[in-house]
Amino acid sequence: MPDNSTRNSLPIILTLVCSLLLAGCGAYFNVVVFAPLQKPMNMIYDDDCDGDYDCAITQPIIHYWIDMGYVKMWGMVSSGPSQLGAPTMKVFQHYYGHDGLFSIGAWTPNCGFYQSAAWNVAVVSEFDAGDVCTNYMNCATVLRQSVANYIAGGGKANGITYVITGPLSCEEEFRATSADSISHLTGVQMEQQFIKEFVLMNGVAPSGVETNCMENAYACSAFFSNVTSNNGYPPVYAVPYNTGASTVITKIPVASLPMTNPTAYALNSIDRTSSADEDALAVEYAVFGNTGWILSSNSTNMVNARTGENSWSDSTASGQYYLTVSISLIYFESILTPPWLPFNVF
Repeated sequence: MPDNSTRNSLPIILTLVCSLLLAGCGAYFNVVVFAPLQKPMNMIYDDDCDGDYDCAITQPIIHYWIDMGYVKMWGMVSSGPSQLGAPTMKVFQHYYGHDGLFSIGAWTPNCGFYQSAAWNVAVVSEFDAGDVCTNYMNCATVLRQSVANYIAGGGKANGITYVITGPLSCEEEFRATSADSISHLTGVQMEQQFIKEFVLMNGVAPSGVETNCMENAYACSAFFSNVTSNNGYPPVYAVPYNTGASTVITKIPVASLPMTNPTAYALNSIDRTSSADEDALAVEYAVFGNTGWILSSNSTNMVNARTGENSWSDSTASGQYYLTVSISLIYFESILTPPWLPFNVF
């Protein structure tokens, strides 16, 4: 098992489960009350932000935690092969008043291969019409700049949590980068020296096929083959699709939110009001720590580079772990609710 002292853990001073009636939407939410984090955790975030609508829910949660002082975001990239991932991230960055706070990158020149989802088209057309992924810097460049800015700002070794909830395309490009005008460090050296841990929404446990790994099977296989403790990398924590995260439902009071809110606009465009958001659970683990999770033994995840099928084995310890939900779903649903509450319960 990993040393839990190396994990971020939000100290709980009181767990209060109560029913709060949201005015105007008639839905009850259970709320867990926490002590605030003593200092923000440093994060770079990597997601496709196109296709399924997890991003429309995860983005507000991340920006809320930035405002609450839980997260210091150094960079955000879209690793999807579709056109509107990075533009969608920019819409949320602007809505939450975080323009210029961190750079956004795209998986160029490979973005645009797939058609964007209807909700992405609706949101970008409404809030930033005409923006496309090719307007953004390459994601590997943004990731290099993000780590370099962290170092220049006095960041300590092994101090950044790298959260990946999309394909591993951008991470693969970043890790392959050479020293350049941004930094004398290679991508490998940046990851080995300044990443504290990787937290992924990826794969199936103990084995199976999941979209993030299948979408770029080569990159997924290369990541788990190379990013190991034996090769000098920090721990990898994976939230599989099938070990509880997908059963946590985030409910959005769409009817009580203005259509100037991009989440409300996105969900209204596809007639939805809630989502299983396993991506948000990966971010939750990165920020809030081990509470509510069971970690596997120190294991190795083996991935077929052609199909993306993965298989976990504890016969070899590679510093790779998968997580399983071990607590009432109310706990997680409460943590993910606050961005849409009409009042501050913390």
